[in-house]
Amino acid sequence: MDNFRLKFLIGFTFATILSFCGYAGINSRVDGINRIYRIAFIQPSDTSKLSKEEKNDLKSLKKSLDVAGFRYKEVSVEGLGIDKIKDYDAAILPYASAKELKPDGIKVLKNAVESGIKLLFDGITGINDALGVHTLQKSIVISKIRDMQYPSDVLYWTQQSAVNPIDNSSKQHEILCIDDSTKLPIVVSGNFGKGKYICYSTLFDPNTDKGYSRFPFLIESLENVFGLKRLAERRHVEMYFDPGMRYLDTIKIDNLAKQWKALKIKRIYAAGWYYDDKYDYKHLLKVCHENGILVYCWLETPMISEKFWNNHPEWREKTAYLKDAQIDWRFLMNLANADCRKQVFAELKEFLVNNDWDGVDFAEMYFEPSPVGPELPENFTPMNDIVREDFKKQSGFDPVLLFDTKSQHYWRTSNADWRKFADYRKQLCYQLKTYFLDYLSEIKLQKKDFEVMLTVIDVSITPEVSDNIGEDTENTLKCCKKYDIVLQEEDPSSCWGLTPERYDMMGKLYRKRVKEKNKLIFDCNVVSSHEKGYGGFPSEKPSGEEIRQITYNMDLHNARPAFYSEDALFPRDFVNINTVLARDVRIDEKLDGKWVVSTPYTVLVNLGVKNISVKMDKSDWYAMDDDYVIIPEGKHELEFFTPAKDSNRLKLISISGELKGAKFSDNSVELDYSEEYVPCYISINKKPESIYIDSKRANCDIYSNEGIYTIKLPAGVHKAKIELKN
Repeated sequence: MDNFRLKFLIGFTFATILSFCGYAGINSRVDGINRIYRIAFIQPSDTSKLSKEEKNDLKSLKKSLDVAGFRYKEVSVEGLGIDKIKDYDAAILPYASAKELKPDGIKVLKNAVESGIKLLFDGITGINDALGVHTLQKSIVISKIRDMQYPSDVLYWTQQSAVNPIDNSSKQHEILCIDDSTKLPIVVSGNFGKGKYICYSTLFDPNTDKGYSRFPFLIESLENVFGLKRLAERRHVEMYFDPGMRYLDTIKIDNLAKQWKALKIKRIYAAGWYYDDKYDYKHLLKVCHENGILVYCWLETPMISEKFWNNHPEWREKTAYLKDAQIDWRFLMNLANADCRKQVFAELKEFLVNNDWDGVDFAEMYFEPSPVGPELPENFTPMNDIVREDFKKQSGFDPVLLFDTKSQHYWRTSNADWRKFADYRKQLCYQLKTYFLDYLSEIKLQKKDFEVMLTVIDVSITPEVSDNIGEDTENTLKCCKKYDIVLQEEDPSSCWGLTPERYDMMGKLYRKRVKEKNKLIFDCNVVSSHEKGYGGFPSEKPSGEEIRQITYNMDLHNARPAFYSEDALFPRDFVNINTVLARDVRIDEKLDGKWVVSTPYTVLVNLGVKNISVKMDKSDWYAMDDDYVIIPEGKHELEFFTPAKDSNRLKLISISGELKGAKFSDNSVELDYSEEYVPCYISINKKPESIYIDSKRANCDIYSNEGIYTIKLPAGVHKAKIELKN
């Protein structure tokens, strides 16, 4: 063994003992607990000399790590030696840095990997030869790839590129990505000594500085190959649920609710247009509440229900061709008709009041067709008799004439007349919203801890959509202020192919007007909006990096994240959402194996082991379930012991609101919590005997299922005490 190698091994081993004492395999108390990896990002010495592609690649790797919540420390490639990397157990080496490596630097990294470090690198440089990752001489032009973690999904490159595939004739590498045409590998992983590597034979992302144009599953590779787990998650996401989208499923709603809990969904918006059909909403509400999930009634006006449409043909909305307005899946009603509204309100009242809803989502009260408006007259609304007569009185002509090519009022040739009707539609849309919000405000008074939200299609990014669908931002904001309700903004379908930064743009606008933290929601429709990579995204349906960055941009402005829908997302993307929402959590490990968790919100920390006892800030802590522990806002020290001292102890298993603190005894738990507008659902593993809210005995609804007891606590900031039988 040469002196250089010996010196490295001694230094690396000594540093590892000092830096990682307390990690799995070294910690004398707990075996198998998740590791907290220290990551080095090897930075080029002078970025000003890099090409645009190299700069993009460098920024993209950092962006992907930042968005996912991976913390790293920059280490200069200049003069790279043992002392610079000995304290790390993983390193990211972008091409811009790798091409600077001198022979000594290559040797340092080679020895580091051989001694246990995990190294990710891209492009073809000297480090490839050092680790035995060779490429074929002949390049191929790539337009489609497959990531072997998810091989059923084709990933498209809209900017084709010549790439030298990796030579795997010796079968020494594990193939991670292949060219879809030739099936040749372009990303591989492998073992080298005690360490591992991931090699991209081309730049990770030379096209953007965001990291989403080529390989959407970098973070998944770091987890699956290197074991770099994202340990912090939040139970914060909100999901749309349409029972009609699952009518072919054999899964029972009981099991579906358990799945939603496991996916850490906080709220479900359940489609309410089956209220007059056979769907069992009471059972849906029961099983969701048993699992600590809030449930809102999702209304989709001007549609009420298919049955309402069939029963009341006299109130059907009309298109510009004076046909009944069944547009796509929606059966649209003439809500300008007072008798129609009266009947709607009568039917919905029993449905809303007599079911245990936590809120209502009054959604998409706009006029068709979105987003093209008069371009599609066969779908253009409203054109019922009431609207036609009212507008004619105001403007002197029947709005149907806007679509008569021979008329002087034809919308393409008479912009002034189209402008009149576009403004009329906006005012009518606003008026209809106020009718419904007046009604829903009365419902709210009859309920307790009930949230009303108004969901609209955003027209700030594409102002032309405002005229096309009758949606006006100022009118919407006026509604939210008047009724003190929550605003949910949904981007129009014309924006679904745009970059995730659209939510940052929306946030900068709406946060100027909606100051309350929890009164702004952004909604993303997860649909196949990138046909063959349209917009520069590899996956036809948002997944991986795109989902992470959508969530990230929503969260930049503290907007609550909502997605359509729970059945549309890939299961793998729920953890992407939950971990991005927890990216500000910092977890450090002390030399004695204790963890220090700093978090600005309630967070779930994955320990990786189940049969474990935890002390938080030197007190026994039983806010935990399965292999995760619930940590309240603040800075806390965690200490671990195994096996668990008493697996039969009273535990706080979940909480839908924010946990501010808790004290546990043999027969009780006291907790401080906060939850705005809606109930806070907490789940424990023992049957409660008595409940106190702010020192006063309270009668709270309790849901029980399979030995788990979920308690419905009142909204607000409170101190709750739950006692068991002695």
